Amino acid sequence: MARPGADFPRESGTVAALLEWGTGRLRRTSGETAPLEAGVLLAHAAAIRRERLMAHPEARPGVLVARRYAAMVRRRYAGRVPVAYLTGEKEFAGLRFAVRPGVFIPRPETEGLLELVEDWLRPRLPLMAGSVIADSCTGSGVLGVSLACRLGVRVVATDRSPGAVALARRNARRLGVARLVRVLEGDLLEPLSVLAPLPAVAAVMSNPPYVNARLMRRLPREIRDHEPLNALAGGRDGLAAAGRLLSQAAACLEPGGLLAVEIGAEQRRGILALLARGPWSGARVERDLAGRARYALAERKNTQ
Repeated sequence: MARPGADFPRESGTVAALLEWGTGRLRRTSGETAPLEAGVLLAHAAAIRRERLMAHPEARPGVLVARRYAAMVRRRYAGRVPVAYLTGEKEFAGLRFAVRPGVFIPRPETEGLLELVEDWLRPRLPLMAGSVIADSCTGSGVLGVSLACRLGVRVVATDRSPGAVALARRNARRLGVARLVRVLEGDLLEPLSVLAPLPAVAAVMSNPPYVNARLMRRLPREIRDHEPLNALAGGRDGLAAAGRLLSQAAACLEPGGLLAVEIGAEQRRGILALLARGPWSGARVERDLAGRARYALAERKNTQ
């Protein structure tokens, strides 16, 4: 390991000293989140919960912990490696998910999509015998696995990335819902065609690639250098994947079924125009906690 620098606390230093050093280094790249990141990294190096770590600032973690911590801090501020890739996990909806390089790191905004789908499903659960929820572009599986954990529903999750498929399956096992979550490899909802018989699909939810071409050119280094860009690139207007998803969802959703899609803040008018051309009712866009347009929802019309 490269020497962390003359200002690094002695390897027998306290938690408080190690955190102070790490926060100082991380402020260069992480700004206001530096104290949180330092705590997450030190807790991971010490293999304890961050809350327990912070409760004992006088503790001395020891030589090996200090060295692991210093190495991670250096990779974070020098290489802009995301904290989730350094620790191998990310919290989502109160659950701890495994993450890995090559698979998109889940964002807090996506928890809003989960909550909207959950609110829609909960009063309908008694009517859903035999139905499944489709989670397209599942990534690490956060939407589908979280929903299975919360409501006990059956989920079919899909992703075109073999690495994402393997990770989503791992997270389903890790969180005890492997019997409820089936993960298939393929583009959007196309993998559902291999299921025989095709189950009734009560809802389709997705966080598809939706970053438009202009914003793709302006991605921060942390994302550009480390996360899979094909999980972000949504074409010229950011709605290329969403447009195809709407067509496929219209073909597989049962009448009255829910479509719930995460979108970019500037895509409200575009997604509503797409929904207006299909068999959808009640089309609307909900905002995230920051007040930005973020979630497009609609229900499949009964066209019979």
